[in-house]
Amino acid sequence: MPSPTVSVIVPVFNSAAYLERALDSLSAQTFQDFEVICIDDGSDDNSFEVLKRYRDSGSFSSFSILTQRHLGPGRARNKGLEEAQGTYVLFMDSDDFIEPELLEHAVARAEDLSCDIVVWDVWYFNNRVQRDQHPAVGTLEFPAFVSLEEQGEKAFCASDNPDAIFTSFQNWPWNKLFRRSFIEEHGLRFPSLFRTEDLPFTCEALVLAKRIGVIYERLSHYRMRTGQSSMDTKDRHAQDFIEAFAQLKGDLQARGLYETYRTSYVRWALGGAVYNLNSLTTPRAFSEAFDALHRGGINRMGLLDVPLETYANELDRQSLRLIESGNSLAYLFFWMRNHCEFVDDHKEAIDMLEADLDAARDDAHRTREQLNRKIAELEAAHAELDASEEELDRLQRSAEFRYGTALLRIPRAIQRRLRG
Repeated sequence: MPSPTVSVIVPVFNSAAYLERALDSLSAQTFQDFEVICIDDGSDDNSFEVLKRYRDSGSFSSFSILTQRHLGPGRARNKGLEEAQGTYVLFMDSDDFIEPELLEHAVARAEDLSCDIVVWDVWYFNNRVQRDQHPAVGTLEFPAFVSLEEQGEKAFCASDNPDAIFTSFQNWPWNKLFRRSFIEEHGLRFPSLFRTEDLPFTCEALVLAKRIGVIYERLSHYRMRTGQSSMDTKDRHAQDFIEAFAQLKGDLQARGLYETYRTSYVRWALGGAVYNLNSLTTPRAFSEAFDALHRGGINRMGLLDVPLETYANELDRQSLRLIESGNSLAYLFFWMRNHCEFVDDHKEAIDMLEADLDAARDDAHRTREQLNRKIAELEAAHAELDASEEELDRLQRSAEFRYGTALLRIPRAIQRRLRG
């Protein structure tokens, strides 16, 4: 049996509530030459039964289920990679879903431009309100490397803009298609972490790839606000992000790439540290992570390797100062005050949007009134034309018109005789 074009690797852990939509979006692909490899990561809900139902349904030409005790998504993806046979690899999360054209467009872009990696735009799917929404501005920055107009013709590599590679493309593996031979050539694997496990793999891949292509279409839907994961994983593994960034730094150094990508790395690492700290939900988890950063974590991550002014974001700079000082209370107060400012800015932005919307509604109302007047004028003109046509028809049928037409025939007959 020939090898498939794509191996889709899906780590699964307690996602029965969302797994069907994920797998349905795979079965609906317009490009069907792919295998599905699902790895049940020790689920204790109904996930395994859902997987067996899809395996037995015949919805996929190749659908396999692997199992392991709960070791995290990184180890699950590694297990899938050992079984993969495809030319390309897509890593899909079991609670996300994708557009029907994703594989078709991603494979076409990879083939047309001979890419090691293809990256596409995404939606955030707000699970609470069941609606897609745009990621925050600046989450993905394709124009730093290739414009919308050039996307079908231009591939690039990280060294084309070394200070922007990590901040432009994120460390998500699920919005990227990887050439499997490229993964194996560089021995890329995910670390044994439960959080931020995708960072070393994806970021190393981005700097090692010789040719990267982009697709400006939003082809993946990242499910957020499920209300399930924060307490179960992020707080339980509050320091994993430190290990992930420290490993990435070490791997870049070992490959002789750290100096080239230092600026992009440290900016990404500090932003990641602040994000992870601020998204923890329990005092204990926050204290452990903050103390770990203060007592050597920021050094292991390389955050003090550059002058403070290297960090473009003032909030990040102040956060680093406070972490270095070890004053967690001052850090929390700083972010509490800035959170209030963010809320005020958010309210102001909403007020401006509402004002713009009201103005647009007023414009639409005025336009509608103008259109109605024009329609009324056109209808009146049509009525006048109909009346004129009726009058002309009446005139043509009248005796006076017929008598006048008969009189005109006499001079015409005389003219014919004279010419004859």
